[in-house]
Amino acid sequence: MARALSQQVYEYAVILEPPYPPGWSISPHRHTQHEVGLVRMGECTIRVGEQLFRFRSGDVFFFPRGVPHGFTADASSGVAFVVVQFLELERDLLRQLRNAPPIGRFSLFELEVSLFLDICHKLQREIAGGLPFASIQCKALLSELLVLLLRSASRNIGPYVSPHQGRVVEKALQIIHSRYQDDIRIQDLAHEVGLSPQHFRELFKRYVGVSPKKYLVTLRLQRSKCMLLHSEYSVTDVALRLGFGSVQQFSKAFRKLTGLSPIEWRKAHAFEESGSFLSSGV
Repeated sequence: MARALSQQVYEYAVILEPPYPPGWSISPHRHTQHEVGLVRMGECTIRVGEQLFRFRSGDVFFFPRGVPHGFTADASSGVAFVVVQFLELERDLLRQLRNAPPIGRFSLFELEVSLFLDICHKLQREIAGGLPFASIQCKALLSELLVLLLRSASRNIGPYVSPHQGRVVEKALQIIHSRYQDDIRIQDLAHEVGLSPQHFRELFKRYVGVSPKKYLVTLRLQRSKCMLLHSEYSVTDVALRLGFGSVQQFSKAFRKLTGLSPIEWRKAHAFEESGSFLSSGV
């Protein structure tokens, strides 16, 4: 079994290509693996059949296995890639990744490029390190990489998020995750990371996808589900321990998220030691 899991690691490959000189080219070829590649610097033209695709620094290509493709580096800048190869891919993901049939093409912001490269480095360490459960981690990292690409393709093109701004929001996220049970005020959180409340709300939503208030409430509600499974916590206990102003405020938010009141959710999901469903009041 261990040997089989180890073998699965080598179904992945991360190739950090050296820079290719201006005008470099390679004739069309095909692979037995799927391939995702980031243009780290420079530009190139990729030929797929009779189609020509232009890729620049920050662009990502996806080649399904068996699709012939050839490269020509830009005549003035040359080109450099980092490539991830892998065997398995669900049919629905294959369809979504091929957004420019027969291949896929994506364009990343600077911060997304950093995330892409970080995932590649982690994947490379898993392949080479021989750590326990590496095949599971490789699969998880590949999924993270593909989600990054698909989200980049589905986003609305809006104001740019710089690496510095991304780090500011990440700091705010760390604060939220460590203190979500406290009475956190969004304006205080904004000041703590050095931004005005309005700018912080705009930047947070641009980076995370939801407002900081909605993120905080959703995090509390997810935690509340775990607490509701334990009969020693009343609904009032859960509401107050998680920073809600009242039981009514908690119940309203919980029903909006789940379609059930906290008591109804507890009856549907929790068991007594005897194996019967719990029934616990406020």
